[in-house]
Amino acid sequence: MSLNRFLWLFFWVFVLSCPTIPLYAQIIYVYNGTLSQITKINLSDCSFCDIAPSSGNFGDADVVVLPNGDLLNIGSTYLRRTLPPPSAQEIWGAGTGTLEYGSGQLASNGLVYLGGAGGLGSFNPANNTLNFIGPWPTAWPQIGVHDIFFVNNLLHGIVYDAIGQSFLIQIDVNNPSQSLWLGPATATGGAEGGTWNGNAGYFASDNLGLDIYFYNINTGNSTLVCDLPDNLVYIVGLSFPPAGTQEPPCLCSTNAGVLGGSGTFQVCSNETLTFPAVTQTVLDGDDILQYILFSNPNDTAGSIVATSASPSFTFGPPLQTGVTYYVAAMAGNNLNGNVDLSDPCLDFSNARAVAWRPLPTVQFSLAGGNLNLCPGDCRVISATFTGTAPFSLTYISPSGTNTTTFSTNSGTFTVCAPLGTPAGPLQVQATVLADAWCTCQ
Repeated sequence: MSLNRFLWLFFWVFVLSCPTIPLYAQIIYVYNGTLSQITKINLSDCSFCDIAPSSGNFGDADVVVLPNGDLLNIGSTYLRRTLPPPSAQEIWGAGTGTLEYGSGQLASNGLVYLGGAGGLGSFNPANNTLNFIGPWPTAWPQIGVHDIFFVNNLLHGIVYDAIGQSFLIQIDVNNPSQSLWLGPATATGGAEGGTWNGNAGYFASDNLGLDIYFYNINTGNSTLVCDLPDNLVYIVGLSFPPAGTQEPPCLCSTNAGVLGGSGTFQVCSNETLTFPAVTQTVLDGDDILQYILFSNPNDTAGSIVATSASPSFTFGPPLQTGVTYYVAAMAGNNLNGNVDLSDPCLDFSNARAVAWRPLPTVQFSLAGGNLNLCPGDCRVISATFTGTAPFSLTYISPSGTNTTTFSTNSGTFTVCAPLGTPAGPLQVQATVLADAWCTCQ
C-alpha cells in the first residue's frame, strides 16, 4: 500500500469518528430596555424568557457575554460588569468619559471591542482594563454607534448620523481611522453577526425593537427571524454567548395562581363542575392560562384528562364515577392555543379534588307476584336502591303522587287502590329519586 493511500484512509476514518459539535449559536441574549432585564431568545423557535431580574446594573445600550459567563453591560456613559445571570450583582464598573461607548463585541483574541462616537476602544476581561485604540476617519460625519459585530472575521458596525440615518461600516481594529464606510443600513437596532441558512450576515432588532431580522451582508436582503410579542420591546444589545458558556435557566415569572377553598368537590354525573377562577396569576407576554382535570397528583402534566379555558368541566368519557380526580390551573407558553407542557416556566396552581357521584337508581318488586289490584286492595312494594342513603322517592301509583324516605338502601312502602278505582294491574312509576348527593328525575 502506498503512503498516500494510507494517509487518505487514515483521514477518512478520522472524519467519520469525529463527534458532532452542537450549535450553541441559536441562543442569543438581549437587553430588554422596557423592563431593564436580560432575556434569552432561541432563534430556532423564537421562544424566550428572562434570565436575570430587572436591575439598573444592566446597560441601556448593549450587553456582551464574557467567556466566563459574566456580562459586560454598556451604557453611553458607563461600563458595568455583573456576575452571570440570574445574578445582577456588579463586580466592576467604570465611566467612559467623552467616548460614549454604545456597543461592544467579544473577539477571538479575548478582548471586547467597544464602539463609540469618538472611535474604537477595547476592554480586557482578564484584568478589567480599558484602552482607546483610535478615532474614526476624519472624513466621516459625527456618528453614534448602534452596535458592532463580526461577519466573516471582519468587525462591522451600524452607525447613525446627526439626522438619524443608519449606515454600515467595516472597522479596522488596528487602525480605526482606516475603517470603511459601506453605505446605508436598514437595521437600526442592536446587532450580532452570524449565519442563517448558510448565509453570512448579522441579526438585528428593527427600529422599534420588536422583532429580529437577519440581514445578508452580501445581498442586502433581510429575513424576518422572530416576530416577538409587543411587550418584549426595545430589544438592544444582541449577544451570542461564547461556546462552552453555561446557558442560564429561565428566570420564571409565570404563576398559575391560587385556587381558593378546600376539600373535595362533590358533583353529580348529570351536572357540570363549576368552580371559582384562580387568583394571583402572573403571565408573561406569550403565556396563556388553562384549567386542567387530571388523575395523579404526583404526575400532574402526565395525567391530564381534560383542559378548559374556563373553570368548569362536564362529566363524560373517559371519566368514571366514584374516582377521585383533581382540578387546577396551569400557565405557560401559548402553543397553538394550548399551554406548552415543555415550557421551562410551566407552572401549576394548587389543586382541589373532585369526585363525580353516580345517579341513584331504584328497583321495585312485589311480594307474591300478584299484580292485579281491586278497589280497596293494598300491596306492599319492596324498593332496592343504589347510591348513598338516605333516599327520597317520589312515585305515582293508583292512590296518586306520594313521597317516601328511606334510611337504608332497601325498604318497603304500601300502595292501595282507592274505592272506585277500576280493577287492573298495579302500576307504580318513580318520578324523582334523590340520594345523599344527587337527584335523578
